Amino acid sequence: MGLAVDEWIEEIGGGLNFKRPKFLRMIKAHKIRLNPRPEQAAYFMRAAGVARFAWNWALNRYKELKAAGQEVDWNEIKKEFRAKIDAEFPFVREVTKCAAEEAINDLRKAIHVYYETKKRNPKAKVKFPDYRKRSKKIGGFGLANDKFSVDGHNARIPKLGDVNMAERLRFDGRIMSGRVKERAGRWYLTVTVECESQGMAGLSGSVGIDFGLSRFATLSTGEVYETQANLRKSAGKLKALQRGLARKKRGSNNRRKWKLKVARLHERISNQRSDFLHKFTTAVCSAFAVICVEDLNLSGLCQTRLAKSFHDAGIGEAVNQLEYKTSSFGSLLQKVDRFFASSRLCHVCGARNDQLKLSDREWVCACGAHHDRDLNASLNLEMEGIRLLAGSGYIGVTPVDGKALAQVSA
Repeated sequence: MGLAVDEWIEEIGGGLNFKRPKFLRMIKAHKIRLNPRPEQAAYFMRAAGVARFAWNWALNRYKELKAAGQEVDWNEIKKEFRAKIDAEFPFVREVTKCAAEEAINDLRKAIHVYYETKKRNPKAKVKFPDYRKRSKKIGGFGLANDKFSVDGHNARIPKLGDVNMAERLRFDGRIMSGRVKERAGRWYLTVTVECESQGMAGLSGSVGIDFGLSRFATLSTGEVYETQANLRKSAGKLKALQRGLARKKRGSNNRRKWKLKVARLHERISNQRSDFLHKFTTAVCSAFAVICVEDLNLSGLCQTRLAKSFHDAGIGEAVNQLEYKTSSFGSLLQKVDRFFASSRLCHVCGARNDQLKLSDREWVCACGAHHDRDLNASLNLEMEGIRLLAGSGYIGVTPVDGKALAQVSA
């Protein structure tokens, strides 16, 4: 697997319809924690309330127009909302106008996505956008790209001024939009930036990745990433906090404080999982030109008795990150059909072991090869992925041939 992607394409000719672009224009998002003063945090709460109010008002208006059989014009809904501000709800003027207008835009997009999803798949389990309630989630508000700016550790918010940010914006480029959002008692600013990605020169080689629960990922190179199980490791502490929350009187300050403790622990678990997944996917995408993974039916797996473990592992998020990070790094993700018998096939002779059980972590082939189940699966995924890329046959040498050549040269 020593040939670079560009050389593979030249060798294959028209068999592989893939060209590495010189640069890509990408939309990247950076989520930054804010450190607002008490009066700034109060402003954020009011702006989030205005956004909820505008969403609910526009949803009511949408349903009224639909019930009357009239055509919905979102620009007219916005104009109608603006005309009512001074007379009926002047509190909207206390915060940036983006809070209300971006909320109406979000509702329009949410309704559009709902109908598009139903059109593509009538059986899809999606819900029509519902009313927003502060008791369920404080939420946040959007910012148009021309209404706020970021400079160093400060973000300038309309009608508020500079708010301290925990870190600088990582990406250079044109700011597309921003969103201030509350999570577990903390405020965050998410900035989306349009930037150019040059990729990484000199990427070569390929790798197969076998995802699982006993081991999170086994690479065809022999490298193993163990399952983190962040939720299960924190289950005891989470159980104690939830038990304490259940004892608190509804509506009391103690219950509100305890609820924040539970939310903070959930946020910590989520951050631990996210940190691990980002480090893993970045390491893989920056090291290999072609990455081969199995196209798992994760929605089906998450309906089994192992659902909690699959959600805790974050395999689906890992695959999603590989999909967009390969574009950024200039590499390629190839998915192998989920029905491909990656674990049962011997990567040395190609024989199939139909007697293999899920509990069998190691097995010996009739040809004498001793296999680690996960490593064997990752090698088979790598070979099958490259076969699919090539259309027929392998590109360059197979992992087995490469290993044999390395042993001979040694």
